[in-house]
Amino acid sequence: MNIFLLSAIICAIVFFFSMRIEKRSIFNGMFLTASLLLFLAGGIAAATTGPMSRIDYVILILSALFALMSVLFLLFVVGYIIRNTWKLVKKEGRKWNNFFSLSISLFVMVLLILIPTALFTIEPLALTTTVYIGLYGFLFLSFLISSLLYRQIRPHYDQDYLLILGAGLLKGKRVSPILASRLDRGVYFYDMQKKVAPPPKIIVTGGRGEDELISEAEAMKAYLIKKNIPAQHIILEDQARNTYENFLFSKKLMEQSKSLKLVFITNHFHVFRSSLLAKQLAMPAEGIGSPTAWYFQPNAYTREFIGVLYMNKKIHLAFFILYILVSVYFYLR
Repeated sequence: MNIFLLSAIICAIVFFFSMRIEKRSIFNGMFLTASLLLFLAGGIAAATTGPMSRIDYVILILSALFALMSVLFLLFVVGYIIRNTWKLVKKEGRKWNNFFSLSISLFVMVLLILIPTALFTIEPLALTTTVYIGLYGFLFLSFLISSLLYRQIRPHYDQDYLLILGAGLLKGKRVSPILASRLDRGVYFYDMQKKVAPPPKIIVTGGRGEDELISEAEAMKAYLIKKNIPAQHIILEDQARNTYENFLFSKKLMEQSKSLKLVFITNHFHVFRSSLLAKQLAMPAEGIGSPTAWYFQPNAYTREFIGVLYMNKKIHLAFFILYILVSVYFYLR
C-alpha cells in the first residue's frame, strides 16, 4: 500500500469520527475531500509503480478521463456562473454583492491557466500562486461538502424552541420571498411537532434596518399569526443586526437548561455558517434549511464562504502575508 492510499484511509477514518463528534465543523468537509483526492492519487501511483497490467492501464485511462472531465466541468462552472450572475442581476438589481460569484469564475480561470504553466515551466512564482489559489479552491470545495453534509441533519420533533432567522423586508415592511420560505418551514415544523408533542415556542429574530419601517421580527410575527400560529407561542427579538446577534440576543430570551433543545431555521445556503456561529456561542442548536431560488444559490454560497473565511480572518491574513513573502523572495532571487 502506497503512502497516498494509507493517507486516504487515515483521512476517511478521521472524517468518520469527526462527524460523530461535531457536525458543525468545516474539518468534516476537508477530511472527506482530502480522502477522495488521496484515493485518486493513490490509484494513479499504484498503477504507475512496477510492471503495468491491464488493470493499471484501465486506472490510468480512467484517471485521464477524470482529469479531462474535471477541466470541462470547471469551464462549465465558469460559463454557468457568468450566466447565473446575469440572471441574478436582472432579477435582483445591480447590487455589488450580487457579483460575488464572479470571483469564483475568475479564480477558476486563473487556476486553469496557472496549473499547466507551473507544471511545464517549474517557475517558482507560478508554483506559489498555484498552491495559494489551489488552497482556497480546496477550502471552497470543503465548505460546499460540509454544507451538504450538514443539510442532511433531520432534527426530531421534540424541540423546546424554534429560532427563525430574519432577512430584509420588501418596501420596508413586507416579508420577502426568502424570509417567507424560512417562516413557512417553521410553520411546517411547528405543525408536525404539535401532532406528536407539545409545540415549541417560536423566536423570530431581526432588528429594523435603516431602510425598513418596522423590525424584521415584527413582520415575521404578523406573518406567523396569519398562518394560525398562536401569538402566545411567538417570542419577539427585534434588536439583532446580523446572524451572530440573532443567536446572541435570542439566547438571552430562552430558558437556560442543559437539556434545552433548539432548532434554528434559515435558507439552505445559510445553514452551515449559521451553525458555526451558534457553536461559537455554545448553543446546542441544530439547523434546517428552507428552499431558495436556483439562480440565487451560486452567489449566496460564495457570500457564505467569504463569511466563513472572515470568521477566521487572522489565519487567512497570515496565509496571505506568507504567500506575499515567499513570492517576493522568489522574485528577488
